[in-house]
Amino acid sequence: MKKTLKEKINTAPLLPGVYLFKNQKDKVLYIGKASNLKNRLTSYLNSTFMDQATDIDTIVTNSDVEALTLEESLIKLHKPKYNIRLKDDKKFPYLKVTIKDDFPRILFTRDLKDDGSLIFGPYTNAKALRRTRDALCRIFKLVSCTKDLSRKYTRPCLEYYLGRCSAPCTQSISKDEYTGLVDKGIKFLQGSSDELEKSIEEQMWKHSGNENFEAAKILRDQLFAIRKISQRQQIVTEDNISRDVIGTSRTRFHCVACLFRIRENRLLSKEIYDLKINPKSSDEEIASAFIRLIYTHISFLPRQIVIAAMPSDWDIQARWFQSRGSKMQIVTKPKSAVKNILDWAKKNADNEMSTKVGKHRVSPVLLEIQERLQLHEPPRWIEGFDVSNLGDKFAVGSSVAFKDGKPYKQYYRRYRIKRVAGQDDFAMMRQIVSRRLKDIQGRKKQPNLLLVDGGKGQLSSALRVIRELGTDIPTFALAKRSDELYDQQGNVISIPQTAKGFYLLKRLRDEAHRFAIGYHRKLRGKQMAKSVLDSIDGIGKSRKYAILKYFGSIEALRKASDAEIAKIPGVGSHIAKRIYEALHT
Repeated sequence: MKKTLKEKINTAPLLPGVYLFKNQKDKVLYIGKASNLKNRLTSYLNSTFMDQATDIDTIVTNSDVEALTLEESLIKLHKPKYNIRLKDDKKFPYLKVTIKDDFPRILFTRDLKDDGSLIFGPYTNAKALRRTRDALCRIFKLVSCTKDLSRKYTRPCLEYYLGRCSAPCTQSISKDEYTGLVDKGIKFLQGSSDELEKSIEEQMWKHSGNENFEAAKILRDQLFAIRKISQRQQIVTEDNISRDVIGTSRTRFHCVACLFRIRENRLLSKEIYDLKINPKSSDEEIASAFIRLIYTHISFLPRQIVIAAMPSDWDIQARWFQSRGSKMQIVTKPKSAVKNILDWAKKNADNEMSTKVGKHRVSPVLLEIQERLQLHEPPRWIEGFDVSNLGDKFAVGSSVAFKDGKPYKQYYRRYRIKRVAGQDDFAMMRQIVSRRLKDIQGRKKQPNLLLVDGGKGQLSSALRVIRELGTDIPTFALAKRSDELYDQQGNVISIPQTAKGFYLLKRLRDEAHRFAIGYHRKLRGKQMAKSVLDSIDGIGKSRKYAILKYFGSIEALRKASDAEIAKIPGVGSHIAKRIYEALHT
């Protein structure tokens, strides 16, 4: 261990705070918190993790509860390699109610600022969140724009005419009336639908009794809209406890958490979160990290969190919740209906995990190729090469790519062969393989397999490039005429032609041939058009372009009569006759 690092640990303060391990490039590797920094850091002295760390910073805080929030902020800032954190680095969306404003707005935001606003979330489905915001604007006519409401406008915006805003910008509503609407919106977001419905219904009948039917109608519409939304929410409990139920599923480096938000016995939402973990992370550490990640920013906390593993630092987290005015309960062994909901959340997490893992599954065909060619790994990325030429004229080459057994056209490349005299297929193959490998050199991922169209000569050319560039990508050749597959020693590999793996390699080879031939024909057609049409009097660049655009190719032009050629705008019968004679003499 580095002497300076050990000295810093031995002289660390006996105080609460946060510590940051760094490597020699000053990049943060891990961030942690402690009630006693020295005691906590001493526990790392015999850890293998210390082999990667070269320095450590400590930040003293007033309490371990304060250290908890500082730790979370620093993890979001530095994204350390060894911390458990949300896998998706983009910021999650929240709903924000700007209660410090005279006329509070309800806004969709990804940037959390400590400006006194109420924060609801986070949410993993941005579309669903926008629908919630639109429903609030439609039901309670809340402001969702960024207009300056300190000044009076002469006309409201389109949202008012669409029935989605009460237009405080034109002073169409008093501050007290608008505040009442905001309070209703906040209750709705909290999940207090029953209480809100009761309050609105009482006000509605009160206005109706006073024959204020217009106000009663507005309240009736609000009541019906809320009831319609509430009816769509599934009732899953009976004890009326606001709780979040969290089910998790993990592999070595990946964890999926499914969170059910339950308010007034109704399931309000399901959120799915991906976490990056390390193999040594315990379930208790994952639970602790997830609770810290989700609940350190929001304004309204549930009364209960249900999760299978007790968070490793629950004593600190419980005190942090108390500082926020919440007597949060943690339940790890629920009973009856809540246990069923936890199992349900776990199944959803397992299902999401299987979907994600399924995206990386290797098809049996690729495993067959791996076995028959004796590769170290499945050939998920295969590059195929071919050349097409008539001597050294119009000599071209192609490289095509298959990823997971399917054409990956973003990686297709075509090459104009340069500085190769005569019909030297081997030199041409060497050139296009070299150009392609230099193009992808330095990438984190490299192809798992190279396949050249040809026999031993083309294979030797490709292998020469492989040696010169110092790479070790397995390379094989598949001859077009005999369909013989050659290994790197030039031996024929025996694979049944009915095998699916062999069929995939043939598809790749034929695709490389098709792509090369297509480029060759294109160049040859351009050259032919240039030599034939440029020799005819009266045909300049514009007319040549119009002719080729009209017929598409010289072959189609050759089949046309002079009358058909004359139909081209700007050509005329005299020039059409010249073109026809030039093509048929």
